[in-house]
Amino acid sequence: MARDPFLTFRLDQLSQTAIAKASQVYKDRFGLNIRELRVLRAIGDQPGLSSRRLSEATFIEQTLVSKHLRKLVNAGLVQRELESTDARRVALHLTAQGKAIRETADSLGEEMERDFLSVLTPEELTQFNLCLAKLRHWGAS
Repeated sequence: MARDPFLTFRLDQLSQTAIAKASQVYKDRFGLNIRELRVLRAIGDQPGLSSRRLSEATFIEQTLVSKHLRKLVNAGLVQRELESTDARRVALHLTAQGKAIRETADSLGEEMERDFLSVLTPEELTQFNLCLAKLRHWGAS
């Protein structure tokens, strides 16, 4: 009997499928992919974030964060401001347009997540969330 692929492969496969579907919706609606929106959300959650801290917060490598930031700045969604205490450091903030897109994208994301998880019963969803929490705790230790 053939063995199922390793758990990490199955998790990655599921993640990539969900990301691809959501990314297409976001691309059609906002012209942004899911990782660009992740960057936008992180800046909205932590105004004044530096580029390096943004990379850590989003789990996206620094070179890709820089690429996403350029696009978001050029689109008028993010602004860079020199920090008052250190002119060599740049703090990132959402513009009004960036905040509006983030708010709409969050609502859309919640809707897509409900749809994605709708295949699970309430009991399965509870168990799934418990399992994820345990695995995240293991990963953090």
